[in-house]
Order: sequence, then C-alpha cells, then structure tokens
Amino acid sequence: MKYKAGNTTLVCPCCQNDTFEKDYRQLNSRGATFLGFDWANRNATILICTRCTHISWFMEEPARG
Repeated sequence: MKYKAGNTTLVCPCCQNDTFEKDYRQLNSRGATFLGFDWANRNATILICTRCTHISWFMEEPARG
C-alpha cells in the first residue's frame, strides 16, 4: 500500500521503495508500566517497507495515497 504524510508520498529512506505494510506499536513509558497503566500509553503507527523491511514510525497515522 502507498501512503502520504501531508501532501508528500512516502518512500523508504533506505531503498526508495514506495509500498509499505502498516501496523501499530505501543509507546511504553517507565512510569505507566511501573504503576500497571500500560493501557494508558500512546500508540504509534509504523510503516514497514515491503522491499527492505525498514521501519518508519509516525505519531499521526499517514493517509493512504
């Protein structure tokens, strides 16, 4: 799948591929984990390059493009 951030079509910084698989990861903090509040941590969107598997992280979800 192709994605955009703002009006820019995303390409892999390693191999210049323009197709990615999307997934999500939780951004853990020590304090929340220590207190058992992992559910309160924010999530980040990750895009995984389908050619070289480089992972790019985004705090706001990129749009399909």
